[in-house]
Amino acid sequence: MVSPRVLSFLFLLFTLTSQAKAKPEYPYAVCIAEGGDYAPDSPYQTNLHTALSRIISDTQIDYGFYNSSYGQDSDRVYATGLCRGDVTPHTCLTCLNNSRLLLLKQCPHQKRAVGGYGECMLHYSYRSVLGYYDSDFRVYLRSETNVTDWDRYSYVLKKLLPILKVKAATTDSYLNRKYASGNATGPDSQTVYAAVQCAPDLTVAECSDCLGGAISELPKCCNSRSGGVVIKFRCNFRYENFSFYEPTADTQTLQLSPPGSPSPPPSPSPSTTTNSPESTHHGTDYYMVRSEYIDPQAWHK
Repeated sequence: MVSPRVLSFLFLLFTLTSQAKAKPEYPYAVCIAEGGDYAPDSPYQTNLHTALSRIISDTQIDYGFYNSSYGQDSDRVYATGLCRGDVTPHTCLTCLNNSRLLLLKQCPHQKRAVGGYGECMLHYSYRSVLGYYDSDFRVYLRSETNVTDWDRYSYVLKKLLPILKVKAATTDSYLNRKYASGNATGPDSQTVYAAVQCAPDLTVAECSDCLGGAISELPKCCNSRSGGVVIKFRCNFRYENFSFYEPTADTQTLQLSPPGSPSPPPSPSPSTTTNSPESTHHGTDYYMVRSEYIDPQAWHK
């Protein structure tokens, strides 16, 4: 006799798997050699599947950050999932399930891997990352589309990102998403949209430092490109020339003055704001520039 709890989980898994067929935004997967491989049908593999299943079946969490661990000693597996701050819990779990399928296919034996899509990131490892900020990993993704005037475009972007960084980092509750989104329009009517996010267990200083490091990678990633993404283990940011996020009550809107003039303070957009028509774009022209990982001698805060 199958218990109601098992039936509920199987129904959820079927629902998520059926929805995983939809083509999500820019899939990426990084298989990390640090930590080595696990053998097929080993306890580590069993524990990995269990830890990931616990994440995608967790319907109690509604703030987009999941963590799970399972197993003992050297076979213990740690997994975390982070969804963009504007997505619904159902969309979040669907995205994480897509990521689970992606990583298990692309990284079939590595004990450590990270990957996901535009709306979420999944990471698993033989050691916990909670409370730690690892600065030695990054993934760069960028649009194939160039902008006609990068100087003007980047002027707007570089005004917007620091404001969003502060907003995300100073979220003062673990249960709140360390996430901020917004747009800025330059003197030439060029509008740039961006979102930044940290894992919610980071402190204000850690989040600010992580995002600051990610933003500083912009020249390596995305010069002259209309859209780009920099992903680190514990934080990320994305920018576009179209609205790719669902606005929230505190989404920032800036109207910038010409260079050399003081900019007006940011103002939150009304909660009733809707996406512009460009938001139907799905970023299918994205590709990974490169990923980097320098094995640190020790974890550091």
